[in-house]
Amino acid sequence: MLRIQDLMQSGVATVRTNLPVMALEQLLVREGISGMPVVDDGELRGVVSRTDIVRALASAEGNAEATLAYYHEVAGALPGPSAAPHMASERIATLTVRDIMTRELIAVAGDQPVREVAQTMVSRGVHRVLVTAERRLLGIVTTLDLVRAIADGRLSE
Repeated sequence: MLRIQDLMQSGVATVRTNLPVMALEQLLVREGISGMPVVDDGELRGVVSRTDIVRALASAEGNAEATLAYYHEVAGALPGPSAAPHMASERIATLTVRDIMTRELIAVAGDQPVREVAQTMVSRGVHRVLVTAERRLLGIVTTLDLVRAIADGRLSE
């Protein structure tokens, strides 16, 4: 039976709680990922993703305009000028990872069966789970890792 440790990525890049959100976004772009575990003083504190960035901006601005502004200003996904990107960059400049991270950890043990972990991801609506031992980060498993295992024929069901 395939265990989650067989699929996990080890040596995972992490961020600290005091990292500015603008620096976080640059790191996510450079690494080609959408989220990262948050670790301070060797202890796992949470996880942060682009979804957290967008949620914080939309909450602060009170509307979806902030979400559009974020993608235009930071991610460069929307073409054309807008007044909203300026508001978004002011808000982003004041935030740190601590302000936006998800503190509730969805962590699994390395010896858990892949099927159980996949069910957890589906039921919790998450795209990544942390593989831990006593709040120490061992690795991470993402939905892409599961899809890769299916494509490679390592998962038979």
